[in-house]
Amino acid sequence: MRAGKKLSNVVAIALSGAAALGSSEVSAAGFALLEQNTSGLGNAYAGSAAVAEDASTIFFNSAGLTQLKRPSLVMNGALIMVKSEFKNGASQPAFSHALGSSGGNAGGNTPVPALYVAVPLTDRISGGVGVNAPFGLKTEYSDDWLGRFQGILSDVKTTNINTALAFKLNNVVSLGVGANHQTLEAELTKNVNYTAVIGQFSPASLAVPANLGLQGRSTVKGDDSAWGYDVGLLFNFNDRTRLGLSYRSALSYNIDGNAHFAPPTSSDPTGQGIINIASAGALANGPVTLEIKLPASARLAMTQKLGSSVELLGEVSWTQWSDIKELRIKRPSGVTLSNTPEDWDDVMRYALGANFQLNDAVKLRVGAAMDESPVPDSTRTPRLADSDRTWLSAGAKFRVSDNINMDLGYTYIKVDDAPLNQNDGSTAAFGLINGEQQTDINILGVQATVSF
Repeated sequence: MRAGKKLSNVVAIALSGAAALGSSEVSAAGFALLEQNTSGLGNAYAGSAAVAEDASTIFFNSAGLTQLKRPSLVMNGALIMVKSEFKNGASQPAFSHALGSSGGNAGGNTPVPALYVAVPLTDRISGGVGVNAPFGLKTEYSDDWLGRFQGILSDVKTTNINTALAFKLNNVVSLGVGANHQTLEAELTKNVNYTAVIGQFSPASLAVPANLGLQGRSTVKGDDSAWGYDVGLLFNFNDRTRLGLSYRSALSYNIDGNAHFAPPTSSDPTGQGIINIASAGALANGPVTLEIKLPASARLAMTQKLGSSVELLGEVSWTQWSDIKELRIKRPSGVTLSNTPEDWDDVMRYALGANFQLNDAVKLRVGAAMDESPVPDSTRTPRLADSDRTWLSAGAKFRVSDNINMDLGYTYIKVDDAPLNQNDGSTAAFGLINGEQQTDINILGVQATVSF
């Protein structure tokens, strides 16, 4: 088959799976998703930039495509199961409103699929396409929860199409380059304290006693797409030692969307008049924009074989979350509808793992990782009550036939308890959230690799 025909077939197969992909509960620090394959899940993704075991290397280090000798297809699915509950400390209600509940489980169970196709084009050049979801977030509290004026639903979905080429420069060094087209969809909801809105008008504040406990709902939805790139180097020093280095660029979004407000109805004519004025002005339905940059990241990984049956893996990675300074939602006129300070930090992730080849058909995997959180205590919000994470992983690879391999993986992530002390600038208007978020994550993965 000619190289051009091979690559066109690769693109067709990969793009056919794009519609099935979306996002998930967040599982890595910030709202990155590492579950891009199951062959790495059992190692807690230690060595992911150096392993180059299957076509999913497109995401972790595209230079690894040169190590694949036959065309192959990877179909991966992970189920991320999040339990995240708020434990109340000394929270306070907004003025004239009941405090409310603790919000229930803000997590949930979400599948995350991924698809990769790789084809050797010549002895030294390989190509491939991957379709996956590198970022995602979903938290949702009950409608009556005590933090409802600061956030209820936070839902971010991404779909990434990654085309890649890899070049074997010599017997030691391979170079990979890739282009990424990523789409993002976001939805944010919260309740609006219309009693506080009425109280902002003077002398209309005299109408507050007749309008206690009024609340409505705001919903902001938007989407955009962005281009990015990735580059990677792979060093095969010998048949036992391999080093990988990869970089994925930041992606800048200018999200266009709409804000929708569902105000309450007041039996007080003055209060209803103020609600009507607000609904035609500051709280009017209409278009909004949000600028956000999703972070660049880099990985340095190494694998070392010890004899014929044991392999050690290690990796250090960096993510540039400091690009997220604030979440400012603006009207087309430039007027700010809302602004949430973030001031996130760059973070590191450290992972170690090992593989044990039991026989020709079975390989066992283990791994552990420490994942730093980019979210400072001072700006942590209930939309993403993130904290440092510890990963413990195990998995196995089974050779079903000469053309088919299956991978199974499991990870338990313990998220450090995350203190929350947030009133969004006014306890009277938004209430005070005071307590801690307690989160545990379980991940199951399955992957089929078919070679042709």
